[in-house]
Amino acid sequence: MANTINTHQLLAREAAAVLEEESPFLSNINKGRESDFGRDVGGYKTGDNIDISIPPVGVVFNGETFAGGGSATDVTERRVNLKLDIRKHIGVQFSAKEKALDVTEFRERILRPQIRTLASTIEAEMIKRAVKATFNLAGTAGSVPSTVKAHSQARAKMEAFLAPVSDRSHLITSGAMVEIVDATKGLFQKQTIDSGLIRGALGELLGADWYEHQSLPAITNGSQATGFAVDGASQTGSSLAVKSLTSTNTLSAGQVFTIAGVNRAHPLTGEDAGELQQFVVKADFTASGTTGTLSISPEIRPTGPNKTVTASPANSAAVTLVGSVSTAYRQNLMFQRDAFAAAFADLPVLAGCEGYSTRTPGGIALRVMTFGDGKADVEGTRIDVLAGFAAVRPEHACRITE
Repeated sequence: MANTINTHQLLAREAAAVLEEESPFLSNINKGRESDFGRDVGGYKTGDNIDISIPPVGVVFNGETFAGGGSATDVTERRVNLKLDIRKHIGVQFSAKEKALDVTEFRERILRPQIRTLASTIEAEMIKRAVKATFNLAGTAGSVPSTVKAHSQARAKMEAFLAPVSDRSHLITSGAMVEIVDATKGLFQKQTIDSGLIRGALGELLGADWYEHQSLPAITNGSQATGFAVDGASQTGSSLAVKSLTSTNTLSAGQVFTIAGVNRAHPLTGEDAGELQQFVVKADFTASGTTGTLSISPEIRPTGPNKTVTASPANSAAVTLVGSVSTAYRQNLMFQRDAFAAAFADLPVLAGCEGYSTRTPGGIALRVMTFGDGKADVEGTRIDVLAGFAAVRPEHACRITE
């Protein structure tokens, strides 16, 4: 077989295909926002930030009188920001001889190991962001789920928040995979996975496509123990004032907690769902005294459209954290496609370089660009990805702790 010189176009397409194949999380979340970046608006580019609008839930009134005789509800869309702040690349050096290898050998010997590393790094960062943004949690901290029950509980939480039944995926650790395969005894429906070439694909169960994944993060709890409380009644929004803290103790982004007396509200009717609402700490926190303010999700919203809870917390209501202090807990993740969004920018090839930018049908974009060294008969090649990530509807996802 005659040698084939690998063009930048071929290299870029091969690299993009391998990256998509190696990325079960990226392949199963919404990537339809790339057209919003780089657009001309009034003669200016949109920049590296876009806002994603989330339609509000309507408020239903009784009777024939408009708005029950009161004021109609103002329609206010929630907005989630997506910023292109994930910039990753790999740099490799090829000799003229290596460039002349046939396509199959080049892909397997040189390209695939590099792209696998790039894919794993990007996936790991996005998954960690997704996990930290997800407040729904099932399972028992400190115990790998040994039956289907914990995974069923995750599914039930997604159902409770009215997540669409289509396009659901579930990422599990190898430890969880061992337990679930033993427990199900062949119940996985392998033939239902359309993207069977995606690494780690196991099959379909509980209405979701399952993937074994090695980049699921462990969330390490901070050093602040349970025993602190809400500082002030009638609080609303995405901040929570707390008291009875231990000075210099910490809480970690991604820790889940509940507040006594604050129940989850049905996402449409607003009725009491009969269970405590779970919240997640959005940013690392260090106490500077006995009081402080946590950044939390979801927002405490006891009235109006998009009502999340039945009532604001009472003053001195107890805050209960999941798990033990200073302990790491590995997290599995079940999610519906539109719970999270990613966007990839089309990077240009710079002057004086040769290269090619490409985008897969699934929305993953990358650029291959080279610059040569004629004296050494080698050229450096960089494969770049510029991406962004946002948790759009984290209520349509659920973690299963170990």
